[in-house]
Amino acid sequence: MTQMTGPDMESVDGRRDAINTRYEEYISSYSHHLPMNLQAQDVSYIVAEGMANMWWARLTSLQMPWEWTRGPKRKKRVLNGVSFQVNCGQMLAILGTSGSGKTSLLDVLACRQTSGELTGRITVNGVERTETMIKRHAGYVRQDDRLLPNLTVRESLMFVAHLKLPTSFNKEQIETRVDSVVAELGLRPVYDSKVGGAEIRGISGGERKRVSIATQLLVDPSILLLDEPTSGLDSFTAHHLVETLSTLAKNNRTILLTIHQPRSDIFKLFDLVMILTEGNVAYYGEAAKMIPYFTKLQYPCPEFTNPCDFYVDLCTVDTKTEVTEIESSRRVDSLVKQYSQEMLQNDSGAFVNGAEDEPTRLRRDLEATRLYLPGWFTQWAVLTRRALINNFADYGFLLVQIAESVFMSLVIGVVYLNLQFDQYAMRDRFALMFILGALYPYMMVVDVVGKYHKERWPLYHDLQDGLYTPGPFFWAKLVSEIPEHTLFLILYSVPYYWLSNMQNDALLFFQTFVILFLTAYCCRCVGMAFAAVFPTCQSATTSAQGFFATMLLSGGFIINMDNLFEGMKWLSNVSFLKWSYQSLCLVELPGLNFTCPLPIGTCIHNGSEALKYYSMENIEMWKSCTILGAESIFFLIVFYIALTFISQKPQES
Repeated sequence: MTQMTGPDMESVDGRRDAINTRYEEYISSYSHHLPMNLQAQDVSYIVAEGMANMWWARLTSLQMPWEWTRGPKRKKRVLNGVSFQVNCGQMLAILGTSGSGKTSLLDVLACRQTSGELTGRITVNGVERTETMIKRHAGYVRQDDRLLPNLTVRESLMFVAHLKLPTSFNKEQIETRVDSVVAELGLRPVYDSKVGGAEIRGISGGERKRVSIATQLLVDPSILLLDEPTSGLDSFTAHHLVETLSTLAKNNRTILLTIHQPRSDIFKLFDLVMILTEGNVAYYGEAAKMIPYFTKLQYPCPEFTNPCDFYVDLCTVDTKTEVTEIESSRRVDSLVKQYSQEMLQNDSGAFVNGAEDEPTRLRRDLEATRLYLPGWFTQWAVLTRRALINNFADYGFLLVQIAESVFMSLVIGVVYLNLQFDQYAMRDRFALMFILGALYPYMMVVDVVGKYHKERWPLYHDLQDGLYTPGPFFWAKLVSEIPEHTLFLILYSVPYYWLSNMQNDALLFFQTFVILFLTAYCCRCVGMAFAAVFPTCQSATTSAQGFFATMLLSGGFIINMDNLFEGMKWLSNVSFLKWSYQSLCLVELPGLNFTCPLPIGTCIHNGSEALKYYSMENIEMWKSCTILGAESIFFLIVFYIALTFISQKPQES
């Protein structure tokens, strides 16, 4: 082997040193967040109420044709001239009643507004903020924490860490990062506990909220946005959570949170307070100066009254009666105008310009993020592993599915118990083949729709956060569900086979299993496609059931194919239940002989004659299996298109 010497060796060492330096700088940038000040100046946000969507979006949202409009309705100003500045180390609480614009403001700051007209300036350290910048340096915690319930806290955070942290992080660095976040949020006591949810007992609501915050802190964001973090929590837990957020802010972070009338001990933890009313700012400034400000306006806070309760109510339009609405509207308008005048006098909306080299530094950091974030294959591997653990940790669902598979097979086996080989049993065997390919697959469609709609909230949030793209999720879902799909089909295929006295042949049993596997998988694909297209579980289930019923009626057993109405035969040709039924008959019937107690010529003596009698003499096994596979692929394509182009945000049924 030739050794490198002189300039060659120096060149290699130089490149290695450069790579190591760049790596250390990048690790450092991820381990120590940049101090950031967030500023907004005269931000207004206008949306059109009842905006006309594409026809397919209207249909999937269950809008009736008579509800459609040709254009947008009147415009609504959600935010009106909002200005503020939050510096590193400060926590801003945005107060206001429902509809005041709190969540809309957070969405605008996080670049999550989906439509509408946005004006004004939003900067970070004096640099015009961009979506890429916000994704890199800000974390967003929603009001509803939608975590996978069957994973432990550790598993939840580790999977997110593998998806969020750069590929330059090794296993030890990822574990260290997760451990530091767990310690920072006090989650060590529940580290190995299941997250839980509505149907599964797990950690408490406050702990779930802290886990949601922890998933955002994994990338050590400089800015943290939280929408109603105390919603649904008791007063003690809410105080403890806001106390944790105050500590995070003091650790060189900028924190903004919306909150609905916090109690007085929580109010004392805020550095800055903003009160919004119908998109307008009625107060913005230091929390300690809020009471003196309103007192100066002749609205002192009564003794023994929570200031937040009193002043949020003061800045709210009371619509109980016409008199109270007029009176409160005048008061609110007056407060908004007085605050605007106060802003002009104090020039408190002025911006702090960033350092001259800040844009260059941020741009370099963002480019590094784009280069080193986990790629497609890593996302797929992590999502597949996460889905497998989540699926097999759901013991209740597994037991129900196992019991369902075995029970249905036993019912079929008992109904068709010990079939003989006479003329009546010949007809019963055709019925058995049809019910095998229809009964359990039907239940699978319903189960798949229900399961997917439980996953839609985490999926919607993950896609919004850019945690992964639809492609890796699509393939991860397909791969991760094959083991349980196979297990359930094995349990379904065994009992009925021996109870109903089907042919004792290993090859025929295997062929029957393969056909049932393809049929059930096609139904699984149908369920996923309908679940992804329709926004509610009820609409998806109803539509899928109607589609399945259509396939059932044109499947070839309820009516002979030769007698089917000519205009419906095309439907029969695309019915996966027809091809499943014919394939099963082709496997089971040809090798059978039937007794005939009647005169010659009036009986069916063997399976070949029976197939001809039921108009199946020209079917081919390879063709039936190919069509089943092709239809599965078709519905998978529909599923992928729906994932990519239709918002997976669930709606109430």
